[in-house]
Amino acid sequence: MHHTELINHSTDSTYGHQVYQYIEKRFSTTLKLDDVARHFNLNKCYFCSVLKKETGMTFTQIVREIRVEKSKLLLTNSNLSTLTIALTVGFNNQNYFNMSFKKLTGMTPLEYRRLAHQNKNYPSNG
Repeated sequence: MHHTELINHSTDSTYGHQVYQYIEKRFSTTLKLDDVARHFNLNKCYFCSVLKKETGMTFTQIVREIRVEKSKLLLTNSNLSTLTIALTVGFNNQNYFNMSFKKLTGMTPLEYRRLAHQNKNYPSNG
C-alpha cells in the first residue's frame, strides 16, 4: 500500500490516520512500537491488531514507508550523501535504508536520485 492509498484507506479509521500523522511528525526520531502504542493508550498487541486491520500495514511498514518517502525528497532536492539522508530520515544504518528503499521503490537510492535529476533536466513536452 502506498502513501496515498494509506491516507485514503485510513481517513475513515479511528487510529490508522492518527498513527500515520503521529509517525509522520516524528519520522526522524527513534520510534518504538511500545511508546507509540502507549501514546494512544492501547496495549501493544491491540494496537498492532487495530493498525493492521485499519491500514493493511504493520507499524514497521508504516514507519519505513514514511521514511523512504521523506528520503525521496532529499535525494531529489539535495546533494547530501545517502548515509546522511538515511540518518536524517531516521534509519540508523545505511544498508537497511538501501534495502528498504529498493524494496519499496524497485531501485536503489542512487538510481532514484539519478532518475530524478534526469527528469529535472529533461522536462517532458506533455
